[in-house]
Amino acid sequence: MGASLLSGGYLILIGGIMLAVAVVVVMLAGNALVTERRRVARRLELSRTDQGQEGAPSHQIAIEDDILQQISRFVTPNSEEEVQQSRQRLIQAGYRRLSAVRVFHLARAASGLGFALIVAIISPFLLGSFPLLIAFALIVVSFFLGFVAPSLWLDHEVSRRKKTAEEGFPDALDLLLVCIEAGQGFDQAARRIARELKGHNKVLAEEFTIMNEELFAGKERLAAFRDFAQRLAVSDIIAFVAILRQADEFGVSIAEAIRVYAEDMRHKRVMRAEEKANVIPVKLALASMAFTVPPTMLIMVGPSLLMLLRSFSQSGGG
Repeated sequence: MGASLLSGGYLILIGGIMLAVAVVVVMLAGNALVTERRRVARRLELSRTDQGQEGAPSHQIAIEDDILQQISRFVTPNSEEEVQQSRQRLIQAGYRRLSAVRVFHLARAASGLGFALIVAIISPFLLGSFPLLIAFALIVVSFFLGFVAPSLWLDHEVSRRKKTAEEGFPDALDLLLVCIEAGQGFDQAARRIARELKGHNKVLAEEFTIMNEELFAGKERLAAFRDFAQRLAVSDIIAFVAILRQADEFGVSIAEAIRVYAEDMRHKRVMRAEEKANVIPVKLALASMAFTVPPTMLIMVGPSLLMLLRSFSQSGGG
């Protein structure tokens, strides 16, 4: 009993220390957020004014800021390669501000501390007389799960955006072809697509808007196409950007290149639909076997097993 109380006291002490650390981290982050919000409010307002109604939301554009700079050395990795990888994942998930990297790593640390703190607080009441080593192992596991949770959520957001962009890209491609054949240039057609897709596919609307803003700001067309493909990371869009780049380099008609690729995209959509349709009978057969064979075997073999059990019980009793 004394050992149990001693273990509970250690756990409460560990929980108190972790709570103090979490409170300090939250206070520093809140202070940095308030300071930075005041600093960039005017720049954000100017950015919204310059973009007008057709521009992308200013909080989605990568701007230079110093948010969380006070605690960046504690939450961000030292490796530049790891920072670039995190930034690329965040951009693909839709978070384009440079401060998103620091916020993401701060969220990982805070989530790990929060999970571990919760387990440290409730473990003395749930574990009872369990050894201190087991409770400490649970705290470590909970910290690891909390630390990994933001990464899993980020991967989910990346997959969701990729799926949304992949599903809406054929329609955007058809609309782009119609606009170009109607006599509009590529830049005008891209702006029209961004307006038309706002209510149907926000992911493609945002990406086309950002590409339009980059082209309007003077960025090279090839670089804007490359960044557009990297932000979405969809194979069909990467191939489309490669076609646009080749057409721009060799002077081929963009309308003709888009027409050929649109036909290929329609063919791919039909093939994907046929592939899914061909897999349905196999899935239905497996589901039928999984839900019909075990009950049937139980109905057929169950009475025989009961009779055998009764016979053995009677022979044993005799």
